Amino acid sequence: MFERKEKYQIIVPLGVILSASLGLGALIQTILPRGNFWPGLMSIAGMLFMVSIALFFTWKKAGAGKMLAWMLFLAFFLRIAFGVFLAWGLPRFGYEEDVQQAGYVFEDAYRRDGDAWALARSDQPLLGAFSDEYEVDQYGGLLALSGFVYRYISPDEHRPILIVLLAAGAMALSVPFLISGLKRKISPRAAIWAGWIMVLYPELILLAASQMREPFIILMFSAMLWSGTHWIERSNQKTAAIVFLLSAISLFLFSFRVAVPITGVVLLWAWVIKSPEVEKKWVKGAVWAVVGVGVLAVSWYLIDWVKNFLSWDVYVTVLRSGMIQAQLEKLPEWVVFPFILVYGVFQPVLPAAIAAPAPWIWWGLAIFRSVGWYAMLPLLVYASVRAWRLEPSQRRRLIRLMAIVVWAWILIASARAGGNQWDNPRYRTIFLPLMAALGAWAVHFAQETKDRWLRRGLLIEVIFLGFFTSWYIGRYYKAIPTINFWFMVGSIVFLSLLIIVGGIICDSKRIKPSVFGTNRD
Repeated sequence: MFERKEKYQIIVPLGVILSASLGLGALIQTILPRGNFWPGLMSIAGMLFMVSIALFFTWKKAGAGKMLAWMLFLAFFLRIAFGVFLAWGLPRFGYEEDVQQAGYVFEDAYRRDGDAWALARSDQPLLGAFSDEYEVDQYGGLLALSGFVYRYISPDEHRPILIVLLAAGAMALSVPFLISGLKRKISPRAAIWAGWIMVLYPELILLAASQMREPFIILMFSAMLWSGTHWIERSNQKTAAIVFLLSAISLFLFSFRVAVPITGVVLLWAWVIKSPEVEKKWVKGAVWAVVGVGVLAVSWYLIDWVKNFLSWDVYVTVLRSGMIQAQLEKLPEWVVFPFILVYGVFQPVLPAAIAAPAPWIWWGLAIFRSVGWYAMLPLLVYASVRAWRLEPSQRRRLIRLMAIVVWAWILIASARAGGNQWDNPRYRTIFLPLMAALGAWAVHFAQETKDRWLRRGLLIEVIFLGFFTSWYIGRYYKAIPTINFWFMVGSIVFLSLLIIVGGIICDSKRIKPSVFGTNRD
C-alpha cells in the first residue's frame, strides 16, 4: 500500500511536469519561432522536462516543503519569462545593432552562443571549446555545454532559449543548496530570507535570462558551501564529498579565475566552523598561517587579473559618462582611481537609470537592475557594522567572514570593471550566495532585536537617491535647474550625520521620536 502511494506521488507529478513542459514549449516556440514548429517544440519541451525533473527530485530530497516549492517555481519561471520577453522584445524595441536584433542583452553571450552553434554544426569534438580557436570564451566550459545542447537537443536550428532554460534551472537549483547550508549556521529564518533574495534579485534574473555563465557559477558556489558545511558536521559526508568534487571541477572549467577565490572562501568557511573543535594551539596557528599565505597568494593572483584590464575599463567608464568626466577634471590625478572605485560600488546608479533617456525596454531594465542593488546595499552595510558588536560565537565568526569577503569582492569587482555599469554588477553577483546570506541575516537581526538602525540607514539612502536623482534629471534636461555637485555631496553628508547623531542621542535617552526611532530590546 505504501509502495503504491509512493509511486502515485511520483507518477502524478511527472505527468503534470510532462504536460506543462509540452504546453509551455509550444507557447515559447510560438513566441520565438526558430525553425519548424514540431522539432522546436520537442527541443524546448525536452529541455523543460529534464530541468523540471531535476528540480522536482531536488525539492523532494530537500524535504518537499511548500515554501521551497514556491521558491523553485518562481526562480525557474521568472527567468524563463524574462528570457522569452528579452528575446522577443529587444529586436522590436531595442537599439538597431546586431546583438540586440538577435535578442541578446550581452555581447559576450551573443558571440559565445554563435560560436557554440558553429561548434555544434562542425565535425569537431566538443572538447574543441577549450582550444584557442574559440577565444570568445577564454575558459570553454559554457561554450562546450552550449555546443552539447545545440548538437544533441536542437541540431536542426539555433535556439538560444534552450541555454536560458538551462541557466534558469541552474539558478533555481542553487536555492535549496544555499538554504540547507545556512540553516544551522546562521539561522533557519535567515536562510529562508537568503533563499528569497536569490530568487528575486534582479541582476541574477537578468543573467540567467541572458545566456551568461554566472548562474552556473552560483550553483557550483552554493553546492560547495553546502558540501563544506555538511562535511564538517559529518552529515552525508560521502554525498558532500562527491558534490564538492564535481562542483569544483565544473567551476574550474567555467572560470578558472573565479574558481580560485571561491574554493578558498569555501575552505575558509569550513575552517571557521571547525576551528573551535581543534584544541592544540600550534595546529590552529599553523592553519591560520596557511590561510594567511593563501590570502596573500589569491590577492596577488586577483591583483594581476585586475591590472590586466584596469586602465582600459576606467577609460571606458570615463568616456561613456560625460558627467563623471566633468567631475574628474576638477580632481587631482591620484584621486581618479579611488573615485572610480567608489563610483563602481554604486553601479548600476539608480538616479541615472531613472533620468537617462533610452528606449523604454532599456529604461525599464536599467531601473529594474538598480532597484535590486539599492535594496541590497543598505543590508550589507548594516550587517557589516552590526557583525562587530555580536557576542563571541560561531555565528559571529561566520557573519564577520562573510562581511569581509563580500566587501573585498565588491571592491575587486569595481576595480576589475573600472566602475562599468554592466561588467561590474555582473562580476559582483558571482558572490551573491554570501551577499544573500549577509543581507538575510541583517533583516533577521533587525527584526529579532527591533533595531532601528536599519531604518535609519534606509532613510540615509533615500536622501542620497533623492538628491542624486534631482541632479541627474537636471543634467539630462536643461530646462530643470541643477544644483552644484559638491554642494549636493555636502548636503547628503550633513543630513546623514544628522540622522546618525540624532539616532545615537535618541538611543542613549531611550526615547521614541517620530523620525529617528530607538532600539527597544
